Amino acid sequence: MDKLTKHNVIHLIFLELVSLTPILIILGNIVPPFPLKIHHIGFGLIFLISLYALLSNPFKKWILYIALIFTLIQFTHSQWHVKGLIDYFFGPFALILMFDILVNKKLPKDTLLKYERRFYKLLWIPIIISTLQFFGILPITFWNATYINYAFFGDIMIPRPNGFLYHGSELSILICFLALFQFFKKEQKAFWMLLLVILFGVMTYFKAVTGCLILIFLYYISFVNRGTLSKFRILSKKQIIAYMSLGLVFTSIIAFRYFSLIYQHTGDIFYSEMLTGRGAIWNIFLEKVSDFTWWNYLFGNGMGSSFDIFKDYATPITWPRLALKPNDTDYDTHNVLLSVFINSGIIGIAFFIFLFKMIFNQCKTWLISSKWNKIVFIGVIFIPLFTIGITIPIFENAIFWICLGFLLYRWKFYTEYETA
Repeated sequence: MDKLTKHNVIHLIFLELVSLTPILIILGNIVPPFPLKIHHIGFGLIFLISLYALLSNPFKKWILYIALIFTLIQFTHSQWHVKGLIDYFFGPFALILMFDILVNKKLPKDTLLKYERRFYKLLWIPIIISTLQFFGILPITFWNATYINYAFFGDIMIPRPNGFLYHGSELSILICFLALFQFFKKEQKAFWMLLLVILFGVMTYFKAVTGCLILIFLYYISFVNRGTLSKFRILSKKQIIAYMSLGLVFTSIIAFRYFSLIYQHTGDIFYSEMLTGRGAIWNIFLEKVSDFTWWNYLFGNGMGSSFDIFKDYATPITWPRLALKPNDTDYDTHNVLLSVFINSGIIGIAFFIFLFKMIFNQCKTWLISSKWNKIVFIGVIFIPLFTIGITIPIFENAIFWICLGFLLYRWKFYTEYETA
């Protein structure tokens, strides 16, 4: 469309809010609640607007029917929470509405560009704050932002820069998407910007996001770039894929042998101290999974029930911290796929596969080439999923979906610009 009308004002309000989310999550942590935190108010409005807009669109009601079915299923579970249900569908609702506005041109392109550029600029703010915290220029805690995460180097505990966010997972997601945005810049600039973003990752002390950024950089110079850098590849794309496949097979064999030995000696699949205690967390959730009925395998244990599961199944033996802190049970799955499975089972995993397949069917038709778009899609979706997603339930983070939505905007505009 070429101009605004009264029929798409709701879309304009929606984009105003989602483009401000990097600031909302900072203020929500810094400013004391009155009575709710600022980002809870902002995300609540985004959810309600998404719900209203999808209800008003006869071609998008299908996801509301899916949400209704999942809601009804919750009444068959003994453990579920309304907040968990809203958190589960917040992302898909917001992403589908953002994608609908883009693909079906519900707002002028200049308007969409304005919001996408605003979001990208604001994306830098918590990352710049974390950098200043690393150098000691800004404190790690300020006003109501009292959350501190630590990096462990032997017996030494070092506070992690957090960008004044509630949890390091949010900062990891923002840094990851800052790197992915570089896919859609001029090649030389993208190369150096990715190296800079890797440096930001190192300064946060989060190993998962640093590994993710390095993988994004290698993936970019091996598959995504199409200009000068591609001429200096030592290996062809086919050779890279072949060696990566061999490496994956070899790694899988070693991993299978390693986890088999752990199981033989301990009865658990994961070593308890693996990835700073995540092994113990996963073992506790897998113990619950072993008690699942066929209904649970299909539809999960209930939305938002992960904290209940940990509280019920953690013991001082499986979670030694309980011996010192009996109430230390406030833990989620710390894994994106395990999170989806616990919440909604195999059917829930199938839902997200369908959602990403729907997005891919649109993206692959964008300009430049279907092959290039497929390569980019793999990088955008699967690298975060199998890096930071291994240790963080990223689908439960609202900011993940908003970052993904605006990244799709940048992708669309880039393909149009490159072929203009």
